[in-house]
Amino acid sequence: GRLALSSPKYDSTNGCAVISPLVVATHICPQHNNRSNNDQILSHKVYGITNTAINEIIDKRSPPVLRAIRSKLGLNHHALIIPSDVHDYLVDEKILPQEKFVGVCGGNILDEDHTKELIDMLVNGVDGNAKNNSGDQKNATEKKDNRIQKVGAALFFREHVISILKIPLGNGACYFDLIDSLPTRKTGGMACRTRCKDRSSFETMLGWYACSKFTEGQCDFIDSNQWNDGMCDFDPRVFQGFVWAE
Repeated sequence: GRLALSSPKYDSTNGCAVISPLVVATHICPQHNNRSNNDQILSHKVYGITNTAINEIIDKRSPPVLRAIRSKLGLNHHALIIPSDVHDYLVDEKILPQEKFVGVCGGNILDEDHTKELIDMLVNGVDGNAKNNSGDQKNATEKKDNRIQKVGAALFFREHVISILKIPLGNGACYFDLIDSLPTRKTGGMACRTRCKDRSSFETMLGWYACSKFTEGQCDFIDSNQWNDGMCDFDPRVFQGFVWAE
């Protein structure tokens, strides 16, 4: 997050764990956007969540949520928050409905077999590993053919959370937007939004994003150590993805 205005009430510092799922919620449930401008609603239907809506989430909507969650948990003003605590709050407040939750996955972000599960959930809007009451795998094709869905994910990686949005185009194709609320010099101190126009380019973008976050020491660790599920909490490659669909 960033402090765009002088008033501290708009401070969303260390607020990525709130900003990211709020972006996803507004993407899949645009009625949760505080603004009711008809032009924005139309633009949202065509292009996904607008940049204006993202800015409002960072600067106006997330700060009161951050204060409420930190107060509830007894944390200080700029403390980091665990994503699961944020999701529980957003569900309780009916901002991110529980019935919209698709699933969670994780593992080694550099392993295509691990990231494939996340990307498949984004593409299909269903958890392919979920089981129904009879123990059989869910019929993902039936869910996928039901309608073209907007899907979003909060990706937790390297103590930071970003948003990944699938924007369906209505012809079987889709865009993937990666939205990072962390300001950098390259973006002029602003959040950034990167659009990939197919799955292949998104997979490449995700790999580049991951590698850009590793320090030289972490790269040395990765080169010297194979992935071990039992040691994942200490491995810089570990990620978690939480997915929701409209």
